[in-house]
Amino acid sequence: MVQQQEPNAPHARVDFVAHSRNSANRGRHSSAISQAPPEIVSGRWLVKALLATLFAAAAALYCTVCLLFYQGQWQFVFFPPKQNRAPVNVSQLAASSSLPIADVKFNYTEQGIPRLDGWWIPAVSAVPPDKSSAAGSRENRNGPVTNPLVILFCPDGRTTLPDNMAAFQAFHALGVNVFAFDYRGFGQSAAGHPSEGKSYADGVAALKYLTDRRHIPPSHIVLYGAGVGAAVAAHVAQQSPEVAGLILENARPSFAKKVKREQHIHVLPLWLIFPERFQITRIVPQIRCPKLFLMPAGNSEATRLFRQASAPKFLAAIGTESGPSMYSQPAWQQAVQRFLSALPASSQKSEEDRSLSSH
Repeated sequence: MVQQQEPNAPHARVDFVAHSRNSANRGRHSSAISQAPPEIVSGRWLVKALLATLFAAAAALYCTVCLLFYQGQWQFVFFPPKQNRAPVNVSQLAASSSLPIADVKFNYTEQGIPRLDGWWIPAVSAVPPDKSSAAGSRENRNGPVTNPLVILFCPDGRTTLPDNMAAFQAFHALGVNVFAFDYRGFGQSAAGHPSEGKSYADGVAALKYLTDRRHIPPSHIVLYGAGVGAAVAAHVAQQSPEVAGLILENARPSFAKKVKREQHIHVLPLWLIFPERFQITRIVPQIRCPKLFLMPAGNSEATRLFRQASAPKFLAAIGTESGPSMYSQPAWQQAVQRFLSALPASSQKSEEDRSLSSH
């Protein structure tokens, strides 16, 4: 009986032999790999990699610092007092200071919420006596004033209304009306971070309140700005060339140098990350109304700004930066009084007074 051979047997043996050869080849390859010398990393390459990592980390840190500075740049210009202070009672403050202060809310939103808070302080002759009725008294209090000049006071970005009582008393002693306000982010005005754009808009809104609500012509309004407020007042005067005059106290061409000097910032690109510079170098030459520059002695920045301003212009050096407040010095009162008396609105009022006295 002939046994029939299985057809798949030779193939199985061949496959086994091939598998054995592959296993042998892999074994020899693994042995060759295990016997190959380890790759040595160059020390120079390690140093380059370490330096590249440190450079990338430093660049990321630098960019982060620049971004943080950009987001918080307003804190290098504006210094709002702490909000946890006790609210000021305006009536008590008016009684203690002998100033006829009237608290004013203005610049309302579409929802009827006031954005800004201000004080209206009329001169002694601004409210003619009218005791016929309480309604008449309120009309005199809020209506048009008889004294022609009104000082629109733009604060310095460090104080609120109660902190500027010395200035208000000094203006009141000159016999002029005063309207002052707090920027948004200060005092009782709307909360939020102040900025250059907001402060300019607030100054324009304050002027609009005087012209629209109190019907005071711009030719009877004198803009007074201190510090940051000098840039605000100059910006408002540029947009409203018909104002009577402009008084700039401690004005600076730009706040970039001041921030760089006070904060010791020398490695950050302020030209790129500090856009809110309150720069008025290009604005002042365009303002045509009479201008008075008040500055401490030796203030080279204010002197340079004065030279760039267009005529008519006047300069008064009062005290020093480390000395007492300007408002307490007779030189300030004399300079401001002389400037206000030379304005057309004051001259017109004097002629009217002389005409009434002659009759």
